Amino acid sequence: MFRRYLAEFVGTFGIVFAPVACSAAGILPGGDHSLLVAALVSGLAVTAMIYAFGHISAAHFNPAVTLGFAVSKRFPWRYVVPYWIAQFLGGIAAAAAVALLIHSGYGVHHPATGSIARAVGMEIAVTFLLMIVVMAVATDSRAGGQVAGLAIGVTVVFNVLIAGAISGGSMNPARSLGPALFGSHESLHYYWIYLVGPFGGAVAAALLYEAIRGDSAFAKGAPDDLIDKRQ
Repeated sequence: MFRRYLAEFVGTFGIVFAPVACSAAGILPGGDHSLLVAALVSGLAVTAMIYAFGHISAAHFNPAVTLGFAVSKRFPWRYVVPYWIAQFLGGIAAAAAVALLIHSGYGVHHPATGSIARAVGMEIAVTFLLMIVVMAVATDSRAGGQVAGLAIGVTVVFNVLIAGAISGGSMNPARSLGPALFGSHESLHYYWIYLVGPFGGAVAAALLYEAIRGDSAFAKGAPDDLIDKRQ
């Protein structure tokens, strides 16, 4: 299991480092911190890390995704906390690296002024969409294969474009925690949004996909070899 935890750490490092470093580098000559660039960098990083580590750890890279898998019985509960630890540490390490190499305080997620409820709702919605796609390509034998990373990466891109101006488009508590720790006090003040929204959206999507899937004969675990086939 240690290799799986290490894969989750490195993969989460990659998907957090890329957009946070892009945001920080946007202040430099030649940099670009536009929403479109942030969305593309986020999606491409997710795609790359899935292809790099999907065959090792199933490429969760997101505590909300891990929880969704566990609630839907596609991932053993006994491994949830170790996966979370690896993911959160990966996100924190990525933010620390950006702070050391460029500057701290960038890549922080926060709600648009005066719209906390809307930010929570948006995080629920975009994480729901992400988790539906993840469930389809990672836990259904009729889908997935080599297209899984691309499908999930594209979903991240359009979700960030949708939610970026409202909530930041986190979808991932580990993505939001690292930059918040190196940001202002206000950054941590709003962090609860990026726990409630992603966890709620991921659980709802995972349970709904199980209902849509119907026949459990097509279901598999994420990773599949960790699931007791007698369940």
